[in-house]
Amino acid sequence: MSNLSWYPISPTLTDKGNFSAFAYEDNAKSLKPIPLDEGTDPFSQFRVIQNSLSVQTAANLGIGVSSISGNYSAFVLSYEAMVFTEKIIETPIGGKIYGTRWGAGLRVVLKISEIKSNANFNFGAIAASAELGLAKVEYEINGIGISKPDILSVLPGPGDFNFSNYKKILDAVDVVKKFMAEHASELQPKPFQVFISDDSHKDVFTDSKAILFSMRSIASRDTMKTAITNAKNRFNISTIKAAYAKFLILDENTEPTREQKRMAEEFLNT
Repeated sequence: MSNLSWYPISPTLTDKGNFSAFAYEDNAKSLKPIPLDEGTDPFSQFRVIQNSLSVQTAANLGIGVSSISGNYSAFVLSYEAMVFTEKIIETPIGGKIYGTRWGAGLRVVLKISEIKSNANFNFGAIAASAELGLAKVEYEINGIGISKPDILSVLPGPGDFNFSNYKKILDAVDVVKKFMAEHASELQPKPFQVFISDDSHKDVFTDSKAILFSMRSIASRDTMKTAITNAKNRFNISTIKAAYAKFLILDENTEPTREQKRMAEEFLNT
């Protein structure tokens, strides 16, 4: 079990119970969250977790990358404030998943590009860099397993990620933490992280080029099959499939809709 790490993942499951984010994998139907043992408290601990991900890794895990351009230096940072319980096994599910964290809370996904500094960024440093114009930063906030979304009204709305919104998010974490402690029975545990092999060694430049190629293909309304053929082994096929899966295009012969074309064009113009 060496070289394994916890990664954030989209908690969305298919009607068969497998992760939607892994829909492009050959053994997609086997890639399911590891269930907690019966009677286990799904909210046994609270933690704030930060993960820095390459563009491809984020795409493969269904973590918001649709607005990141093909800039080779772009990356994703996930900031999660969660109550959760984890389950780890020795024999991986589908040969890939060694563990699952089930929980509820907040996930903030930052999309960082146009970086003008070589600093090692964390959540606070990124806010400061955005404030100083040293990086382009977009963000989205998701409530996971919270059945009363009105509590999320304490969070800042869409806009630029700056130091003011950074402080609002930190303040909101305290509010949501208190809410979760007082309303545990109203929370719904979701599989929000998986324990899998560490892909951090992958080439971010190559990953970004493959995603950019995929977005251009979707904007041209090419089917996944056509995109893979046109790639002519220049790009990672798994990345192309992951990009199409992000747009809910799972059948290789399905032509992207006009709305999916518009979304891809929006991506390319970001």
